[in-house]
Amino acid sequence: MENQYAFATNARAVQEQIQEKVIGTVPDCREAEITACMDEPEQLVERVAALRREEDLPFIATDRTVLNLPGVGKSLTFRVIGITRYGRRILEFEHDATRQHSPVIDQMGHVIVIESKSISEYLQQLEQMGENVDDYDGLWGYSIGQTEPRFPMYEYPQPPEATSEELTHFAMPAPDPPRSTPSRRR
Repeated sequence: MENQYAFATNARAVQEQIQEKVIGTVPDCREAEITACMDEPEQLVERVAALRREEDLPFIATDRTVLNLPGVGKSLTFRVIGITRYGRRILEFEHDATRQHSPVIDQMGHVIVIESKSISEYLQQLEQMGENVDDYDGLWGYSIGQTEPRFPMYEYPQPPEATSEELTHFAMPAPDPPRSTPSRRR
């Protein structure tokens, strides 16, 4: 709740991902070319400018939309599973399957997050800031999010050393035994 004022709903992140990133999307056939720019950084500015001219792009939207949430990490894979009586949405998040995580993540399963403000409250705040809320009228329909794949330019190169599979700094606790429920006697 400490970030309530600055918080934009998760639906807004999905709306941005779907509606707004279309403008600067690099065509699939040019992804390898833009990724190769990283091999010759001294030519990056010129090569990106040329690509933008050729594809008539005002900018290149290469970064993916993700949220960084406590207990979840960077992910936008969620679904709405409920709404509080105050209109705040209850979301069930999954961890980003494209990233390597601590082994404890595999045992955690999904993470439940209650948004800090409702969509209605968010729209009222935008209106008070002078925004035209009609530009956000589709916001109510975004109840499922999906983490975008990473743009190839942002894939980390493989390190020369292999990562050890052995955990020397972490011990997994044994799972709790299932609780037995007391039987009722009649």
